[in-house]
Amino acid sequence: MLKISHIQCRVHDIKKAVHDYKKAGFQVEWGRDPKNSLNAFIWFNQGPFIELFEMKRFMSPIQFPLGILYGRSMRERWVKWMIQREGLIDFALEGYEEDIAKQENLHLVRNEIKNLGICTSKVLNGRRKKPTGEIVTYGFFSLSPCDLPFVVSAYNTPQRPKQIEHSNGSQYIHSLTISCPDETAEILNTLLIDKAMLTIKESNKFNIDGITIEGLTNKIDTKLLHGANLIHREYIVSEKGEE
Repeated sequence: MLKISHIQCRVHDIKKAVHDYKKAGFQVEWGRDPKNSLNAFIWFNQGPFIELFEMKRFMSPIQFPLGILYGRSMRERWVKWMIQREGLIDFALEGYEEDIAKQENLHLVRNEIKNLGICTSKVLNGRRKKPTGEIVTYGFFSLSPCDLPFVVSAYNTPQRPKQIEHSNGSQYIHSLTISCPDETAEILNTLLIDKAMLTIKESNKFNIDGITIEGLTNKIDTKLLHGANLIHREYIVSEKGEE
């Protein structure tokens, strides 16, 4: 039904984070005009991407109208994004097939998930203006409890850059590792088609443990990553004795 769309990394200062990730060898693309943008993207040649984002203190009260308009689950998601420390805090799923991932079909995805007995918020449709002036639209809804990921549509027009060259050698995200309770793992295994993309460890609390990246060749100063744990795949494979 679904696949991993992207992983979110919350940062305290988006401008510093973009500077640091570029210094770490990543190609980073601003979400909006850099003067006022609160998010940026790290794309790869295929598969999921990473979103860096900042939440300003004055944005906290937005949780109340979100709760009224879109439901408790959306309010809880906003609170989660507001109070977390720097680092990998959330991830999103999207339709596995291109057609079902379209924004106009997001309500069908929501209905299918609700039929599984999973609580969701209403669909929130958003838009942003890229530095190029292009208007990008998308939709998303939250799953409940908010330890579960949220679900997004594909962008109205493809956003992956035609040319992606990370100087640190990164090619694509091999897998995402999380810790969570059994109930959460069971739901994720039901929703995800490409289960190999997600490594799940049993835990009483939800946590995103790290992102394993194919091709990452340079050892990166962890101070540049703002709490994110990015792992070189070959090291992990070697440690597991799979080579």
